[in-house]
Amino acid sequence: MRFRPVEVLILTFPGERVDPLAVEALRGVVDMGDVTLLDIVFAAREANGDLRVVEFAEGADAFGFGGVEIAEGELVNDEDIAVVADALPPGNSAVLIAYENTWVRRVSEAVRDSGGQVALHVLIPSEAADDALRGN
Repeated sequence: MRFRPVEVLILTFPGERVDPLAVEALRGVVDMGDVTLLDIVFAAREANGDLRVVEFAEGADAFGFGGVEIAEGELVNDEDIAVVADALPPGNSAVLIAYENTWVRRVSEAVRDSGGQVALHVLIPSEAADDALRGN
């Protein structure tokens, strides 16, 4: 069985588009082969409070993601979108990104091929890691 940890990242921005610097940083980790994008969904809370949700194939250019490609699609679900809907203030946008840490798959396949196995994979929240590294 292939070990394939998939994670969802939610990024929020003021306004209706994703900042181009963020798109370029994302494109960079994809180009290096460290990350595979599996799904992207955009959301924008309009000034009147309405939430507009757009699938990647329908609106990549409108949100500043022209030229970015995804490998699969339809992994971001209604529960993920509900998290954004509850927290996104008017005049802001969000991008929900389902991705695979491709380097983890490559390493786990090598471990499996050598007779080993991935025994545990745990995601430590960034705040907890920062606190631990600072000795808090």
